[in-house]
Amino acid sequence: MSSLAPCFTVGSIVRCKTCFGDNILGEVVSFDLGVKMLMMKCPSSKGGGDEQTICNLTIVNLSLCVDIEIVKEMLPLENVQPPEPINIQKLQERFLRAIEHRTIFCRSYHPHASPFGQALYRFMVKHFGNTAVKWYSQGDNVAIVILNQVIIEPPYAVGNIRCQGWEPKLAIYVQRIVADFHNKQQ
Repeated sequence: MSSLAPCFTVGSIVRCKTCFGDNILGEVVSFDLGVKMLMMKCPSSKGGGDEQTICNLTIVNLSLCVDIEIVKEMLPLENVQPPEPINIQKLQERFLRAIEHRTIFCRSYHPHASPFGQALYRFMVKHFGNTAVKWYSQGDNVAIVILNQVIIEPPYAVGNIRCQGWEPKLAIYVQRIVADFHNKQQ
């Protein structure tokens, strides 16, 4: 690809070959030369049939493209307004939310905890936040610690909750959350 990226018109059919060997063919929906991003409407791998009604929107970083080919160019109409540029701030917010969600999911994994305990851990993180919930290991016994005061031991039931700190109200609140979690699981 040359140092100057070509300008794409909306509705053109473009084929991009990435440096990873992927070939992406689709219709141009939006293009932003400033960040070298191209949004394309690509046929979905699902759906099939003659009428392709389901499409995937794919964002291509043109800096990572080895080859770009314009298969069919649409001429811009005189009265068509150019599309709005890609909202980078909104994309960054979604990206950060996705990273946060995956971080919570990764932190909920413990090799000695049951899948039920890991699900309860994620449920507690939703209530108390990512930094307030931790794993506490004692050999093969893995407990969930909340705000360094309440411990939930396996099998992670209401009867397995004990309070270490001076705040029994927190333990009662955690008991209600665990009971609610158990009711939702059944």
